Amino acid sequence: MIKQKLRVIQENQQVLSKNNSNASPLISKNTYVDLVYLILFIGLFYAIWIGSHALFTPDEGRYSEVAREMVASGDYVTPRLNGVAFLDKPALYYWLQAAAIKLFGLKEWSLRFWPAFMGVLGAVVTYFTASVLFNRRTGILSALILATAPLYYGGAHYANLDLEVASLIGNSLLCFIAGMQATSTQWRNRFLFAAYIFSGLAALTKGLIGIVFPAMIVGAWILLLNRWALLKRMHVIAGAVIFLMITAPWYFLVQKANPEFLHFFFVTQQVSRFLTTQDFNSKAAIWFYVPVVLAGFFPWSVFLIQAIYKKIKLVLKDRQQFATELFLLLWFAIVLVFFSIPLSKTVGYILPIFPVSAVLVGSYLSDLWNAPQAKGISKGLVAFEIVIIAVAAFFLVSPRLSVQLEMPMAFTPYLQAMGLVLLATAALMLFLPRRVSLLPLFSSFLAMIVALLLIFLSSAGAINDKSIKPLATALKPTLNANDEVVTFFRYYQDLPIYLERRITIVADWQAEDIPHNDNWVREMWYGMVFQDTKDWLIGENSFWQRWNSPKHLYVITDARYLDAFKKHKYYVVGKQNEVFLLSNKPSDS
Repeated sequence: MIKQKLRVIQENQQVLSKNNSNASPLISKNTYVDLVYLILFIGLFYAIWIGSHALFTPDEGRYSEVAREMVASGDYVTPRLNGVAFLDKPALYYWLQAAAIKLFGLKEWSLRFWPAFMGVLGAVVTYFTASVLFNRRTGILSALILATAPLYYGGAHYANLDLEVASLIGNSLLCFIAGMQATSTQWRNRFLFAAYIFSGLAALTKGLIGIVFPAMIVGAWILLLNRWALLKRMHVIAGAVIFLMITAPWYFLVQKANPEFLHFFFVTQQVSRFLTTQDFNSKAAIWFYVPVVLAGFFPWSVFLIQAIYKKIKLVLKDRQQFATELFLLLWFAIVLVFFSIPLSKTVGYILPIFPVSAVLVGSYLSDLWNAPQAKGISKGLVAFEIVIIAVAAFFLVSPRLSVQLEMPMAFTPYLQAMGLVLLATAALMLFLPRRVSLLPLFSSFLAMIVALLLIFLSSAGAINDKSIKPLATALKPTLNANDEVVTFFRYYQDLPIYLERRITIVADWQAEDIPHNDNWVREMWYGMVFQDTKDWLIGENSFWQRWNSPKHLYVITDARYLDAFKKHKYYVVGKQNEVFLLSNKPSDS
C-alpha cells in the first residue's frame, strides 16, 4: 500500500522522475550559443552542392513538377502531375516547393531547399528536446549524429516527402516527451502544442501516418505505464482542435473540387496500400529495414545495439522511473515493426526511426563520455574497424567491378576517394588517445562521415544518368507554342518540369492490367477519373493521326520503340544514351 501511495504521489507531482534533477535549463546562454553553432555548421554542410546535379527520377521530377504546375495554374487545392489530378499525397509539400519556386525561381537547389530546411529543423529540435530529456551534451551529440546519418542526410538532399514527414513526426514525438518531462507548466504546454502542430503538418504532408505514429507510441507508453491521468495533462481536446485546424481545410476543399477524393485517398492510398500483399513494387523480406538502418545510420550504428540494450535493462529494472527510456524504445520498435509488416518497402520510409536512434546513441555516448575504455565503446570500435576496412577495400577495387555491378565508370573515382578516407580513419583509430574522454573518437567519426557525405554528394552528377535534362534543355529553346511534345510508351518524370509545359503521353490506357502494375501508367490512370484527359493522354492510333498531320511533333522514346516509326517518316533530332528525340518535320520547318 505504501508503495502504491508513493507511486500515485510521484505521478501527480512529476510525470517523469528520473531525469528531472539532471535536466538542464530550457533556455540559457549556452542554449543560444549551441543553436547558433549547430545551425551554422549543419546549414552550411547541407547547402554545399545541393543544386549541383539534375533532378533524380522518378521522385524528384514527379513532386517538383506538381509544385511547378501549382505555380503555373494558380490552383493550390488540387495537385496535378502533367495536368492530371495527383491525389496520392496531401498538399503541404507541394505548397512549400511552390513557395520556393516563387521566391528563388525554378532551380534544382530551390526544389531541394525544403528537404534541407526540414533536415536542419529536425536536428535543431532534436538538440533542444534531448537537452531537456537528458542534458546539454546529449542534445549536442544527438543533433550532430542525426544530421550526419547518411540516410537522413541523403533524404535532406532529395526532393520527395520522406525526410519531411520523418522530421515532422520526429519533432512531434520529441516535443511530446519533452513536454511530459518539463517541470514548468508553461513549457509543458508549449512543447505539447508544438507536438500537435508538428503532427498536423505531418498529416498534411503524407496523410494518416502523421497521427498514427504519435497515437500508437503515446498510447502504448501510457498503457505500459498505467498512467491514464496523463491524458488530462495532454490537452487532448485542444490538440485535436489544432490538428483539425491544420489539416481539415485542405481535405474539405479538395473533396469539394474532386468528389471521389476521400475514398481514393484514405481507402486506396492509405489503408489498402499498407494492407495489400500485391500490386506494389519494391517487395522485400520482413528483415529488410534492419540492414537499411545499420547502413543508413553508419558510423553511429556501431553503438546503436549497445544503446538499445542499456535502455532495455533500465526499463526492465523500473519502467516507471525510466519512463523516458521506455518511450524512446517504443518509438524505435513500433516504427520498425510497422514498416516491416507490408511486403512493399522503400528505403526512405524508415526515416522516422532516425531521430530516436540519434537520441539513443547520443545519450549512450554522453553517459560514457568520461569512460572511453568502456566495454561497449570497445566493441563498437572493433565493429567499426572491421566494417570500414572491408568497405574501403571494396571501394578501392571498384573500377575492376564497375561492369559487373553496372556502375557508371565516372562514379568510381569518388568511390576510391571515399575508400582512402575510410583507410585513413582506420589507421587513425589505432593511434587515437582514449584515456580521458570520447571527444577524440567522436570528432574523428564526425570528420570522417562529413568527408564521405560531401564526396558522395559531389558524385551525384556521375550517378544520375537517367535524367532527361540534357535532351530537354536542348529542345526547349526550339519549341514554339503550337509544337507538341510527346513521350511514346514511356514517361520521363523530369521532362515536364525542364520543359515547363505539359506533355502528351502515349500508352494503352485501356489495358486490363493497369491496376496491378505499380508504375507511372497507373499513377496517371488513377487521376484520369477526376478530369477529361483525352487531349494529352492518348492511345497509339490517335498518336499516328497526329504524327501524320500538319502539326509539328517532337517525340521522346527509347530504342525499344524505334521500330514502330520505321513505317513512317521521322527525323532524329537528338540522342542521349538509349533515348531518342524524334520529329515528324525537318528541323528547319
